[in-house]
Amino acid sequence: MADWCLLIIDNTPHLVNLDSKIIEIKNFGSFPSDFLKKQKKNLNFILFEKEAKLIPHSLSDIQRNLERGPQIISSKDIAWIIHNLDFKSGDTIIEAGGGSGALTTALAQAAFPEGKVITFEKNKKHYDIVKRNLQLSPFSGQVELRNEKLNKESARIECNSIVLDLPEPDKLVGWAKESLVSGGKMVCYIPTINQVENLLSSLNGWGEIEISEIIHRTWQSNSEALRPNTNILGHTGFILSARLFR
Repeated sequence: MADWCLLIIDNTPHLVNLDSKIIEIKNFGSFPSDFLKKQKKNLNFILFEKEAKLIPHSLSDIQRNLERGPQIISSKDIAWIIHNLDFKSGDTIIEAGGGSGALTTALAQAAFPEGKVITFEKNKKHYDIVKRNLQLSPFSGQVELRNEKLNKESARIECNSIVLDLPEPDKLVGWAKESLVSGGKMVCYIPTINQVENLLSSLNGWGEIEISEIIHRTWQSNSEALRPNTNILGHTGFILSARLFR
């Protein structure tokens, strides 16, 4: 696993890999990584004539620096999905549709130290992106990444939770019923209401069905002009959750 950490220069964060021979910082320049390896974390030093510090990186740092391929699930939706699933260490979760790995990296952290994330991504290009992005996470060991398509003929996998980020999640409802433990949850991330309608019609026998849409609005941090920002992160997708009681 690569040795990633956060380099703070003049109060600006930069995610860096200490295993690289040369580190390049945008708008500053490049230098041998040996210099940073000699620095103790959380202690100030001078770099590029600026005050600098190394600190451990966090999930939000990973999310901001992900290599992008397919559209990622936004942080606001990831937070709600993990909360809704009540996914934790010791659980097993199935993720179908790895995309660029934004949700995968968050699930990996939630799974630590004894949980397991099994992620299916059929597209080889997207699979490779998820694999590279997982290298940013210190929790990547919790993930079993498969370059396969999950379908209704796939072998049953006993699990506590299932997340589907697929165009037709209704086709996997039967497989989910066979795989989930009693009380387990399925969450589907769906961009359009038409897909939601199709999925709802296939959920006979499921309980606690809920459809959510998360809207995120930030505020200006200017103390002399406190007001909402003009831009708002509105609709990104519908989150449909359902629980199975046997």
